[in-house]
Amino acid sequence: MAYDGELVKMANGRWARFQRCQVVRPGVEDAGETMMLIAVELDERYQLLLDEVADSLAHYRHRGIPVQAKLDDEARRLTLHPESEPSALH
Repeated sequence: MAYDGELVKMANGRWARFQRCQVVRPGVEDAGETMMLIAVELDERYQLLLDEVADSLAHYRHRGIPVQAKLDDEARRLTLHPESEPSALH
């Protein structure tokens, strides 16, 4: 199960960030607030950066230090923190 803000490397080798989006159903009066979690592919400028970060994470993990990376909401800052769930960065 993914979480909002999680970074993933998709099967095509490109990076994406999970983002919560509201689903709007026109014509349905009592649709309620339906949310969906989708993977949004990141801009090219982040693709190379994240490839380099993935290499760095691999080095940490090779040394037995489990960490994960999270890109902030404005996509300006990448933070590393101890991994709380198994293999959060794919």
